Amino acid sequence: MKLKINRDLIYLTIIVALVASLAQLWFSLKIEPAWQEQQARQVEVYYNRDIEMNKLITEQILAADQYVYFSIYTFTRADIKDALLGAKLRGLDVKGIMDIKQTSQIDLQEKIYKELIQAGIPIGFQDHSSIMHTKILVTDKAYISGSFNWTASATDSNDEVLEVGQDESIRKQYLHILQELFRRYPPHLPTETN
Repeated sequence: MKLKINRDLIYLTIIVALVASLAQLWFSLKIEPAWQEQQARQVEVYYNRDIEMNKLITEQILAADQYVYFSIYTFTRADIKDALLGAKLRGLDVKGIMDIKQTSQIDLQEKIYKELIQAGIPIGFQDHSSIMHTKILVTDKAYISGSFNWTASATDSNDEVLEVGQDESIRKQYLHILQELFRRYPPHLPTETN
C-alpha cells in the first residue's frame, strides 16, 4: 500500500509540473506578446491644463538612444533646449527645423537657435514666405505632435493638446514627414565668415 501512495504522489507531481509548464508556455506565447504589442502601440493625448507638456517633451528626449529630430514654430523653453543639448552631448543625432520669422523676431528664440548651432545641432529654415507651423518631435522610440509650441505661454496659459506615442507605424509616418522637411529645408550649421 505504501508503494502505491508514492507512485500516485509521483504521478500527481508530474501532472502538476506539466500543467504549470503548459500555463507558462501559453502565457509566453499569448499573453506576454499581446501585452508588449499593446505597450509598443501606446498613444496618449494630453491637455495642458492637466499636465506640464514641456516635461513630456523633455522625458522623450531623455529616453532617446539614437536620434532626436524636430520641427517647431515657436521655441523659447530653456528646459527643452537643455534636453536637446544634453542629447547632443550624449552622442545622439539631433537636428531640427525652425520658423525663420519667429527666430528672427523673437529674441529668446534667436538665442536658443544660436545655442543649438554652437553645440553642433544643425537647424534648417523654411524657404517660403509662409510659416513653418509644425510642432513635431520624433526619436528612435517615440513621437510627439500637437498644437503645443515650446513656450511658457503654451505651458502655462494657452489651451493646447499634445499627442505622445510609441506606436511604430505612426512614429514612422512622423519620421517620414520630418525627413521630407529636412530634404526641403536642409538642417545645417552656418558657415563661419572671417
